[in-house]
Amino acid sequence: MKADPVSSKKIAQDSEFDLSSATIRKEMAELEEMGYLTHPHTSSGRTPTDKGYRFYVDNVIREELDSGTIDIKDSSGLDLAINRDMEIEAILQKSAEILAKFTNYLSMIAAPAIHQSKIKHIELLKFHGGNLLMVLITDTGRVYKRSFILEGKYTDLDLQGVAGILNSQLRDKSIIDISIEDIKIQESDSYLILLVNKIAELIKECIKESFHYNRIFIHGTSVILQQPEFIDLKKIQNIMQVVENEYLLTRLLLDFSRDRDFMVKIGSELFEEGTEDLSLIASKYKIYGNSTGAIGVLGPKRMDYSRVIRNLNLFRKNLTDIFDSRA
Repeated sequence: MKADPVSSKKIAQDSEFDLSSATIRKEMAELEEMGYLTHPHTSSGRTPTDKGYRFYVDNVIREELDSGTIDIKDSSGLDLAINRDMEIEAILQKSAEILAKFTNYLSMIAAPAIHQSKIKHIELLKFHGGNLLMVLITDTGRVYKRSFILEGKYTDLDLQGVAGILNSQLRDKSIIDISIEDIKIQESDSYLILLVNKIAELIKECIKESFHYNRIFIHGTSVILQQPEFIDLKKIQNIMQVVENEYLLTRLLLDFSRDRDFMVKIGSELFEEGTEDLSLIASKYKIYGNSTGAIGVLGPKRMDYSRVIRNLNLFRKNLTDIFDSRA
């Protein structure tokens, strides 16, 4: 959608409806009285309000989706640009870059939080001076490291033995559901119980510290600032405050029902200072059929909703397929 003004005369000439420019002006005046249109200045043309955009999204776009007019089956090209052997977070970072190029808006992809993850591997290392290190790797590619000191002398073989016990019994289990009672230790290995308990404690610390944290990958900040409605210095400052706040963007991206394929929030619906000129379209993807992350596009309220929804659906489906193929 372009930001250029369009006269009622041009609409009358181009429209499939047989209406005069006077009739169109009258209809627009009535829509303004109903709250669907506004004109910021006396001499300016009319623009849709948040209520007007909401009606458009809920009716026109929803009807196109339900009828299949918005085709979401074409390839996005993401699969060709992604090396499936890349680390998960590298795939998400590259995907955000590609999505920004496809939509010409700010793209965001949030990795699943730790409580949505499963344990992939645990490694225990020993350093000089008796310091020990736990390395925890989740199925989403997140790596957590915790150094600690424990009474008693543990050899490298002891560390390997505990890591083997934990990996054999905890691998592919939901990290949030892990309990010390889940770990069975043979009587011959009872001297390792203290170390096993310590590792279980460190895992709980990782969960507690990162429970509400999702790493987010953002691309396209410069693109969104090139939109014609953001030439005003005050608006640029507002937009920059939003796009530089990763915590805010993550919260906006994750704040929708997981039961819906996509979410659209328009202007004031974002309920955050500086977002009144923006719209957000978000969806979700899965990693290995379990952990769920979010993917979204932030752009001007006049954005091409059909095109963005189509691209977003393609990207989240291709992302899910890429991760499924690695399982």
